[in-house]
Amino acid sequence: MLGNLKDFISVVQDGLASNNNIRQTLQEVQKVKNIFKDKQKFAHESKVNYGAGGALLEKYQEDWAKIHENADNNAKAADEVDKLIVELHEVTKKRLQSANELAHNLSFIPSLTASVAECMDSLKNVQEMLKTVEEELVEFEDIVERSKMENWKLDHHYHLTMYKEKKMVALEEVRNKLAKENSQLNYERERQQLAELQSRREQSSNAFQQDVAKYLASGTITTNLKNC
Repeated sequence: MLGNLKDFISVVQDGLASNNNIRQTLQEVQKVKNIFKDKQKFAHESKVNYGAGGALLEKYQEDWAKIHENADNNAKAADEVDKLIVELHEVTKKRLQSANELAHNLSFIPSLTASVAECMDSLKNVQEMLKTVEEELVEFEDIVERSKMENWKLDHHYHLTMYKEKKMVALEEVRNKLAKENSQLNYERERQQLAELQSRREQSSNAFQQDVAKYLASGTITTNLKNC
């Protein structure tokens, strides 16, 4: 019986010393509790209180669970503190860097002031130059406007000349066309007149031949006033 109790205490101590074998330790403890329960079934006449060991075991289990829980909480708290320390370190580092940069930049204020003064003088010179350039631009714009006007006049004169030339060519074409048409009409008129004259001549010749025939037949001449 004492040997079993020693085994039980040894198992509990080994479980408390090792954080990686918790489940195995609980299983071993449960086995020991089952051994005590089996012993109690066969030892009704014994006056030894085996339940006292079970209560002690449960107390050790609860204490060990609390210790383990506290250890986990402490580990989590330590992680949070470590993160907070890292964050504070980064913030402090950045602020220190900003302060160093500010001090470094402040050291340039005298030279910056001198540079600003030089820039102001340069701006005054630039303003004067801009005024001169503006006046020259106004004069240049006047020259450009006059040049545009002259170019417009030349262009207008050129287009007007081209228009006159085109009109003269068109008028010449019309004149030639009219002259050709007039010549054609005169030719047709003369041709018609010649045809009419030829027709009259033929009619007169026929009438003369008829008159001659009548004269030879009758011995008299009939004067046709219409034909005359």
